[in-house]
Amino acid sequence: MSEKGFILNIVMIVVILTLVFLSQQPYFMNTGKNLYLQGIKQGGIYWSNFDEWFKSNIYPGVSREVTRRGETVKKEIDKQKNNVVQNIWEKFKSYFAAKFSKTFGTKVE
Repeated sequence: MSEKGFILNIVMIVVILTLVFLSQQPYFMNTGKNLYLQGIKQGGIYWSNFDEWFKSNIYPGVSREVTRRGETVKKEIDKQKNNVVQNIWEKFKSYFAAKFSKTFGTKVE
């Protein structure tokens, strides 16, 4: 790491620690409350802009693709689920066949 980057990181850490310390002081309560309310207001504006952009630009493409590929994915999930159930049934059957064989002294296939 370069010396300039190291110094910049140290300065950022000092700034953050100073803000944390000052935020806990009672005489900064009103300032903190005002900053919080302004942050909520500004954040709400950014969030609504992002939401509108997402719904108009990203969601239609994703929705089309999900609809197009949804049936294939559903079939694959059903296939995998059936494979798991079949595997569990085989293990279950083998386990109890072995217990039955051991208990009654017979060979179960």
